[in-house]
Amino acid sequence: MQIDKTIESQNLFIPVGAFQLHCLKIGNGPNVVLAFNGYAKEASTFAFLKNPDYTVLSFDLPFQGGTAGVANAVLSKQELKALAEEIIAFYQVSKIGLVGFSLGCRACMCIAELLPNHIRKIVLVAPDGTKHNYFYQFLTATAIGRFSFRGFVRFGGIYLYLFALLHKVGLLNTHMYKFAMQYIRTPESRLRLYNIWNTTRKLIPHLHKLRQRIAHKHIPTHLIMGQQDRVISLQHGLRFKGNNPSIFVHVFERGHNMLDFEEIRGTVAAWLFRVTHLSSAKG
Repeated sequence: MQIDKTIESQNLFIPVGAFQLHCLKIGNGPNVVLAFNGYAKEASTFAFLKNPDYTVLSFDLPFQGGTAGVANAVLSKQELKALAEEIIAFYQVSKIGLVGFSLGCRACMCIAELLPNHIRKIVLVAPDGTKHNYFYQFLTATAIGRFSFRGFVRFGGIYLYLFALLHKVGLLNTHMYKFAMQYIRTPESRLRLYNIWNTTRKLIPHLHKLRQRIAHKHIPTHLIMGQQDRVISLQHGLRFKGNNPSIFVHVFERGHNMLDFEEIRGTVAAWLFRVTHLSSAKG
């Protein structure tokens, strides 16, 4: 792995499966954190995570930021596990931290599921993946779903008309309508959605196993949730927590793009970098 441990900021390309994942290295402290950005975001999303005691490696998932896509290639949980193991060996650490936003939280959760002995702390912001999404699975994991998805990319104008009609009659709320319009209005945006969703379709954490391993290994896991988030429901995070004493839910009066706000960035950094003992931590 070609990383210069002495450089504060460094752009890297790390081979992971069929991809060359772009990585922004932030800092050069002895503790290591892996960060994964959200849909249509970039590795610089986590540039605010600067701490002299930490090295943060912020990754762009395929078709996002500096990471190019590869035709018909899919990023797997085992490939992310191998990436984390390689970083652990390179930095000669026993444990790493994980931080993610939205889609990137699924990558964090998959690594934590497969490597619970090596996880120090997890911070998930507006976390996708805390509830099984059957619609997403249908579109990306079944033949008829993928066929329908490809049709959506080619003939998206019909869907735009349908969404506008549903919004007009009150069957699609304004928040979801605006979100849909943001990401599917043009052929290019629809193709990007198709590529990103298909490339990451195997990054589905096994929620029961993950909760068990978080509890068994006492991994402090912080969910930063938005009360006004219409993309990732607060209820999903609360159900994921259940009665697990190692999972903490922090609620803010914000929508989905929570990292746009200094107060949220400060909270993420505080929980990620704070040295906490489980008995004294509060949700």
